[in-house]
Amino acid sequence: MQFWNRLTGSKLKEITDQSIILGQWQIITESEIIYLNSFELAPHSREYILPDAANRCSFRSDNGNINGNIQLPSCQIPSDILSESLRFFAEQLNNLASNSASWQDWIKISPLVPEIENKIETFSLEETAEKHFGHIEEVCRRPRSYLKMETEKLPVSRAQRISPHAIEVLAAHTEDWERRTFRSIVPKRVLCMVREDLWDIYENQVTVSLIDKLLEYINRRIQQVTTLKKQLEEAEYLSGTTNDIYWRNQRRIYQLWGNQFDAGTTAKKAEETLRKLQKLQHKLRALPDTDLYKAIPRRAAIGRTLKRTNILVNDQHYRYVDVLWREWSLNQSEKVKPARQVFEENQQLFRGFESFCFLLLAIALTGSGSDNDKGFAFEILTDVVPKPGCDVLQFRGALGELSLSWEAEGSFLVQSEGINSLRFVPLLATLSATNNHEFIASALQTLSSSQQNNNQTHTCVIYPGTEEEIQKLPDYLQQKINLITHKSSFKILPVSPLDILSVERVGRMIQWWLSGQRYQSYPPTLLMKIPDNLLTKIGWLEKGNKTNQFRVLRQPLPQEEQNFKTYLEQKITAAKAQGAKARGEVSELEELQDLPRHAQELIQPLKVCPVCYSKGSLTAQLDSQCFRGDCGGCGSFWGTRICGNCSQRYPFIQSSFIENQARSKSSVDRTFGRGVLAIPCSSENSQTAFTCPHCNKCS
Repeated sequence: MQFWNRLTGSKLKEITDQSIILGQWQIITESEIIYLNSFELAPHSREYILPDAANRCSFRSDNGNINGNIQLPSCQIPSDILSESLRFFAEQLNNLASNSASWQDWIKISPLVPEIENKIETFSLEETAEKHFGHIEEVCRRPRSYLKMETEKLPVSRAQRISPHAIEVLAAHTEDWERRTFRSIVPKRVLCMVREDLWDIYENQVTVSLIDKLLEYINRRIQQVTTLKKQLEEAEYLSGTTNDIYWRNQRRIYQLWGNQFDAGTTAKKAEETLRKLQKLQHKLRALPDTDLYKAIPRRAAIGRTLKRTNILVNDQHYRYVDVLWREWSLNQSEKVKPARQVFEENQQLFRGFESFCFLLLAIALTGSGSDNDKGFAFEILTDVVPKPGCDVLQFRGALGELSLSWEAEGSFLVQSEGINSLRFVPLLATLSATNNHEFIASALQTLSSSQQNNNQTHTCVIYPGTEEEIQKLPDYLQQKINLITHKSSFKILPVSPLDILSVERVGRMIQWWLSGQRYQSYPPTLLMKIPDNLLTKIGWLEKGNKTNQFRVLRQPLPQEEQNFKTYLEQKITAAKAQGAKARGEVSELEELQDLPRHAQELIQPLKVCPVCYSKGSLTAQLDSQCFRGDCGGCGSFWGTRICGNCSQRYPFIQSSFIENQARSKSSVDRTFGRGVLAIPCSSENSQTAFTCPHCNKCS
């Protein structure tokens, strides 16, 4: 057995608790029998290191040579609603694959929380608790009790019921005498019978335990509905008329839920449910202040099935404690699962996050199958729904050709000719969903130091997270997450079914990888032997720094191409006239016949508008080795610029909308989406400027 690090591609014999980030490590079995969380793994297989119900992971070999236990931090484990949503995508992918469905069937699935309308409805337990709350409150105010008689020495002034043994005790204890008289004594203290109401009975223990469980349930439900309500409000805002979001970005985002639900109506329903839950929470929070709640110790363990006592069955108020307990127990029965079910669901959870990330990539590349969202205008050449370890998927579009591989270990490799590859690595750890900033910083440091030493591949770690979580972090942590434009080849990206901007975030990453690399590689180069006297006739080329290297500055004009072919034919004819001694020269000249076509193929991707994907024009800036593309269709500009601060070259995309939003405080994903490279900023002279990815200054 070996441990596989999905970020570095390295194998280790053992790992420690400190190095565990959920999803980073897999177990690779060989011929030996390995048990993960007490369940046998198949020989020659790979499996994620996944937690059990107590967030522990144990592994051992059949012969006892390998034995280990790892405690995973609870802050890395996805929430219930997130886990349920991610498993949904794995189920959908399996169903489509088993039914030989098409690519169009896959990209039509919404990457948002499934069945959101059902999750914001008022559940049966909540309705029952609201209906019978008055009975629970009455039990707390006037609880049943057992009478308990105890003896206690009390001052005479407080004595109400004298104990039968009072005279005997008084005669034996002179310290309890006030004084002696001639014929008797006057007592100071006397042994009395004291009645005590005993509240610590089974029925009251059940009541207090029920209050705790209902509060825990209501708090969890409020958090869940609040999260969904925020997503719905974001969807409602984006579907309306707004001036701070690029209209293309708005249409793409709207398409994600437009066919699934009415954002406005559903948001109002979520608000209504949230108001009911908060009202019930307010009532329940008043009960811990009652005398009964304070009198019952928490040491009593109450099973899920109650004892059917006379009080719980017949009392006019306690009977509803029994009703609510049975309703709560029914709700919890779905969450108390055997170990085998937990193991299989966690396996499905990892596959679900991979499937979700694959769906984001699919929609970003080819769109969601509508006119409002065509993605990057790529079309898949093989209309299939893939699985991990499947054949490479090929795409073709206005931006050229591209391939996507779903690797066996769960990562995604995106490749295109002429640029470095991009590898997406999904990690299931919810890195930014905790207030433990030290843990987040440590985890980010572990990830950044674990990347592969491969200059030919850019790595992007994808983890379950939302923009709202990022905004709550300190600035020094925010600068390390979702910083797509940073010059580093290692990125960390939050995505989630709870975040409506996830597709745009992945799309912006692809835009930076694809167009950003191409623009910064301008001018493209050719390796070819061209005579100097012929080079003077070619205005679209210039000599490079190496022998026989030439830079392609622009695409040749039709007249320039015709003149080149005419002059080349003259050179070939003149060389052939020299006979056999010029045979080598003739061969070299004939190889140049396809030079205009080669130049056109290299320049063509730079002429495609990265906003509307139509063909534009290109202008070379020879003094700075920069270029600018212009689109007559949508009015966008793109190319490279020189930073006025650090003198480094960086890529940009500029639309007319950017000029009005340079001062916008909204997130880049929300405002522009994939429609930018360098992030727009506001300059002193009010001209359009961008934040340089090299020095992070506005230029």
